[in-house]
Amino acid sequence: MLTTRHFIGAKTTRQAMFNAISTPEGLEKWWATSAKGIPRVGETVELYFAGITTLKFKYDEIIPQKKLTLTCIDGFKAWQGTVLTHEIEEKDDQIFLTHIHSNIRPDDLEALTYFNTKWTVYLLSLKSFLEEGKGTPSPTETKLYHGD
Repeated sequence: MLTTRHFIGAKTTRQAMFNAISTPEGLEKWWATSAKGIPRVGETVELYFAGITTLKFKYDEIIPQKKLTLTCIDGFKAWQGTVLTHEIEEKDDQIFLTHIHSNIRPDDLEALTYFNTKWTVYLLSLKSFLEEGKGTPSPTETKLYHGD
């Protein structure tokens, strides 16, 4: 299985970063068109991407202000079974988020390439949301190609 790994640093608080990546309200500010769910281990969050799909994730691990792990349990085939791990640390007067997308099927190089590029777009949206109060969640994010 394959993995992508990205990080951003933002002038924010651990709590603000954690809320943005873990709660439906936060996820709507930088990633999904809308979201619903309960951020509790074993519960799910549904992320709706207008006119495209709905991705459903199970909360696997929640360590407030430090780590969040989600597994995709429904959505596009390329997403199913993949795992998102977010690790938060504070250094150099900012909060760093390391984003790891793992368990990507090795026979789906197109998905790996898309994930690897698109996560940069969304993580910069997260940074903008945290620092400027406005992200670019779907469908307003930067598109990689016509039809994205």
